[in-house]
Amino acid sequence: MNLTELNVWLDVVFTALYAVVLIVLPIHFLLSIPKGRFRKKFILGKWPEHDHAPPTQPKLLHHTHMVMMILLAVSGMYIRFPFFDGGRTPMRYIHYFAMIVVTVVLLWRLWYAFFSKARDWREFAIGREDVKTALGVILYYSYFSNTKPHVAAKYNVMQKFSYQLFLVLMFVQVFTGFALVAQPFIFGFSPRDLIVGWWLGALVGSTDLAGWYARTLHYIVNWLFIIMTTVHVYLSATEDVPVTLDFFFVKDLEVKGHGDGHGGAHAPEPAAAAVAGDPAS
Repeated sequence: MNLTELNVWLDVVFTALYAVVLIVLPIHFLLSIPKGRFRKKFILGKWPEHDHAPPTQPKLLHHTHMVMMILLAVSGMYIRFPFFDGGRTPMRYIHYFAMIVVTVVLLWRLWYAFFSKARDWREFAIGREDVKTALGVILYYSYFSNTKPHVAAKYNVMQKFSYQLFLVLMFVQVFTGFALVAQPFIFGFSPRDLIVGWWLGALVGSTDLAGWYARTLHYIVNWLFIIMTTVHVYLSATEDVPVTLDFFFVKDLEVKGHGDGHGGAHAPEPAAAAVAGDPAS
């Protein structure tokens, strides 16, 4: 299979997969009604209790990252599937600008996590106790159990795993994204030459072909981000609305009977909006 055929198959597979996600998520939400979770949360207002609010700096980094990721997704999909005429050049500039901002925010968030006074990297580390609760968390989200395991941590194991996966994918996307820039403005070399041309190009036969491989991987990760972000937004809107609103600086929501008996240590799926996958949070 050549790269052109591969890309066509990627279009078909990921479009179909995303359609499945868009079908499954409403069904998942509807299942919360007979399971009693809809009434408990949205009618009685019994949301998980939390004693920690995200600091302002991670919130602002997250919001900046969120806006830039939306721009990247829209402009990237337009470059792939131009759905109106005459927009390819401006969309490329938007894509490049958002790419640089996201890279800066990623590095800033990593600095905050590991080197600032408020460093919080331990909140995302998966420990032995997290692993022990993994099955219980999976059963809870899949409705086989109505009890979410209590953990003495801000995030549960599934959140930590997804955030770490986001982080890894962000590095892949930054690496492959800059590898697509073919303009030779660095002492006569392009970012593509310096990132993949000298080694991958030698392996596959040419720098152009190395760029094609980088572009294909970039496209795959783009779809993974779209799917994971869709799930993340869904969980943000269903698992713990007060925390989600607080993350958007909305604190005046009256919550009846706040606390669901699971304890205040574990945060909901949307609480910090994707650090390991959305390193800006």
